[in-house]
Amino acid sequence: MRLTSILFIFIFFFIQCDSPQSPESEMGIEEAHLGKIDFSVNGLPEAQEAFMEGLLLLHSFEYEDARAAFQFAQQKDSTCVMAYWGEAMTYNQPLWRRQQLEKARAVLYRLGELKEERLIKAGEGIERDLLSSVDVLYFGEGSKNDRDIAYAEAMELLNKKYPENHEVAAFYALSLIGAVPVGRDEEMYARSAAISEGIMAENPDHPGALHYLIHAYDDPDHAYLARKAADSYAEVAPDAAHALHMPSHIFVALGMWHEVVASNIESWEASVKRMEEKGLSGGARSYHALNWLQYALLQQGNEEAGRQMLRDMVTYVAEDPTKSARAYLVDMKGGYLVESGNWEGPEAAIEVNLEDLNVVHRAVYAFIDGMVAYRRADAEMLRSQFEKVRVAREQAALMVTDKGLPMCAPAGASGYAPNRQDLNKTEVIELELKALLADLEGDELRAEEIFQKATELENESTFSYGPPPIVYPSFELFADWLVRKNRPADALVQLDLALQRGPGRRRALETRIEAGRLLGDDELVENTRQQLEEIDRLARGQNLLQTMTLQ
Repeated sequence: MRLTSILFIFIFFFIQCDSPQSPESEMGIEEAHLGKIDFSVNGLPEAQEAFMEGLLLLHSFEYEDARAAFQFAQQKDSTCVMAYWGEAMTYNQPLWRRQQLEKARAVLYRLGELKEERLIKAGEGIERDLLSSVDVLYFGEGSKNDRDIAYAEAMELLNKKYPENHEVAAFYALSLIGAVPVGRDEEMYARSAAISEGIMAENPDHPGALHYLIHAYDDPDHAYLARKAADSYAEVAPDAAHALHMPSHIFVALGMWHEVVASNIESWEASVKRMEEKGLSGGARSYHALNWLQYALLQQGNEEAGRQMLRDMVTYVAEDPTKSARAYLVDMKGGYLVESGNWEGPEAAIEVNLEDLNVVHRAVYAFIDGMVAYRRADAEMLRSQFEKVRVAREQAALMVTDKGLPMCAPAGASGYAPNRQDLNKTEVIELELKALLADLEGDELRAEEIFQKATELENESTFSYGPPPIVYPSFELFADWLVRKNRPADALVQLDLALQRGPGRRRALETRIEAGRLLGDDELVENTRQQLEEIDRLARGQNLLQTMTLQ
């Protein structure tokens, strides 16, 4: 599927790095629009140019293309030490919970087997210091988290040594987030945000500062602080598909569904264009953007588009059943069923190979079948799905340390080794199924106690915006149950919590209207209806400007 925008004008800002660029590079990229940085490295001009492009791509997490650029720089000048540093950095993907240690070490070994040999080639100054810092990341002692922390400490020292250097500051900001072992650390994220804001004050077009600020503020209490960065990032780096997607983190936080739709259409189309131009496999498509796009369209009430995207995702997985594709299929299946409420359609029967997927995805898959069983009053089937989740969580717990960290290195893009947050999310889903089972068995008091425990655990768990990993948020599931039990006042308490964490979520707003009607609260009903009508109005306006065609 390719989403093509018709009658929608995209204005691209042509922003280049400070190093001179030829009209058309040998890499076949013409005037890449990836942001603006001011950084110089040693090497022949062609190697410098490729390095700068790689660095810009690295800031936008376009790791594969950045790696190609750094390798191209090495081909043009094998003595360009920073090109090796850059390639090694592409194997550290901290916010994706992945660090490919051996591949990174292999790159650095090409400079020299020993650290001293590598540093001699770097000479003196900032290049030597950056190379030394990445050595800490990949050759330091201890676990991945130990090395992440040591790397952040090394970058802190470099930031003090080179206080005016934006690249050192940007990677220091990222390292602070990457050093947080599990969930979100308010102090570390605030420090990271302050550094990015300092860079942006001097260079508002720095892609790393914009990107890392959005991640640092990607939580319910701070997202509004990144609104300016969200509005700017896609314009600053329109040739990076991930940069086109990232603003939607903040837009979701603010319930701006029309912006989320536009952002992820652009990101999806950019990924498809890249796939076609480079002759890549279907896995090069941004399923991440597609998942977010489906979620936003469902929030707009566009169930047919959500269904079509799910069907297309089934086709993509059949063509290339990667871990990532299968994980996103689970997400999109669950998202469609929960948001549409269409549990009886053929979409509920879509099968996914769960082998090597993360425990949360396995739990979501079981939850879907459990919900189908609940609606059919099939207690035996529901119990079997509950047991699947319970066993999966207990097995996953054996792979988590007392500190909540994985006992082994991450196992690929979608097969993350579990951590404490994964266990918490899985336990919430387990409790949801357990509560539904208690309800089927006629024990409403026990069902309520379990629902309450689920909401408390979810409320304590780290949250970031996007399609909810707990595909049916426990606050909403509990509220729906309370409404069915004719307890609208109690349901509104849960819905307030749901809307604090997910502003503008259609399902919560619709249930709020139902609860308000039961209470006879006309003002509440009218105010909530107006919120939905505004979402619908913006969606209709967007459709006048933008038509999606499926090819």
